[in-house]
Amino acid sequence: MKTPKNSRKFLEAIIPSGFFIKRVLIMSLVRLAFLVASFFIYFISIHYIPSNIGFRSVVAMIFTLTVAILFLLPSFDFLANYLKHKFLSEYLADDPSVSRIAYKRFDINSLIKSVFPDMVKISGSESGKLGILLEDGTFDIYNYNRGRQKKIHTRENNTSMNHLILYLLDKKESVDISETSENPDINQDFVALRADFIIPFILREKVFGFLAVSSIPDKEAKQQLNLLSGQCALVIHNQNLSTQIVENMKYRLEEESAKRIQRTLQKTTPPVIPGVEIKITDNLPTMIIEFFQTSDSAWNFLALAAGGPSRSAGLIHSYIQGLLYSRIKKKKTESFVEIKEMIVQTFKKSEWKDKYGYLIVKIHPNFKLEILNMGAMFRVSSEKNPNQVLASMGWKNVVEKESYPIIFDYRGNQFMRMHLK
Repeated sequence: MKTPKNSRKFLEAIIPSGFFIKRVLIMSLVRLAFLVASFFIYFISIHYIPSNIGFRSVVAMIFTLTVAILFLLPSFDFLANYLKHKFLSEYLADDPSVSRIAYKRFDINSLIKSVFPDMVKISGSESGKLGILLEDGTFDIYNYNRGRQKKIHTRENNTSMNHLILYLLDKKESVDISETSENPDINQDFVALRADFIIPFILREKVFGFLAVSSIPDKEAKQQLNLLSGQCALVIHNQNLSTQIVENMKYRLEEESAKRIQRTLQKTTPPVIPGVEIKITDNLPTMIIEFFQTSDSAWNFLALAAGGPSRSAGLIHSYIQGLLYSRIKKKKTESFVEIKEMIVQTFKKSEWKDKYGYLIVKIHPNFKLEILNMGAMFRVSSEKNPNQVLASMGWKNVVEKESYPIIFDYRGNQFMRMHLK
């Protein structure tokens, strides 16, 4: 005796899928309408042909065939394609021109809005979920349920899908829940997705997405889903690739802009200070040097290196330079402590994660120097004794004029030399 479960499987085996039934119904109705229209034209034509003409039925038949071939066939072909496009997936249409145009329009939006619902309908399921691989390795999940579609925010939990993705990659084909009874982790993923059947989108030994549906499709539906899954993988791959290209172009433009800003900020000629000659020996692209005078008319300079990528460093250099001049104009920056606090707060507000360093130097009228060295990037030494460090890191250092000429280095590269005239 057949059990209810076996009876259901038997019925599913002999009853065509919903997709197949729709296709047969559309073609049957179109052909029936074509026959009805042809007979109608035949009877109308034979009614209006004069009775004194011989072979009236032959003439009516020839007229009907002519009208059917020239007008009815193209019209009903158009009707059939329209109905298939409306009620079936255009990506599986019998007409090569229709499917070719559809694949040309096939992009990530078409996949989400059109192909995904079509695939769920082809499977004969009431609901389904679509997983799309993102650049960071996680999946965006979309849900389709009886004509309603929405995105599910589950990105924090996507790491639990790693077992499922590896399992699908190992299988390289669709999987139904009956095959996972001996693998509790994979079975749990099926339960979490509320799926009885999952088909992966695989391209070049990588899973780019998957379709999870609530019913196990028949053999014909599986073939159609396999046909679409390869194209879906290609679409997602192209989308991620184009996103990477756009990101790279954006970063390259940002980097070029930052370098232009950096070149604009860099000083090529230092100010003329009586009794002292300052020579900038190298304009390093990763740092800026800014000379300024405080209210006591003493000359100062700030050497700053943000230490991060050039596209970001150039922007923060220009911001600190503008802030420095603004505070000098308002006479709010008169000491090393105030300048130090301004720099520290700026990097803190911008949430800067790279190591940075700066050097603040004040030149007194008697040529004595006060130096604050922070960040372990700069080194100040005497040309007479290169091994002697004149500015220790972390506190204010005083350098007497006997130490001239003085060399300023940034990470082993000399960028400035100062000597008495």
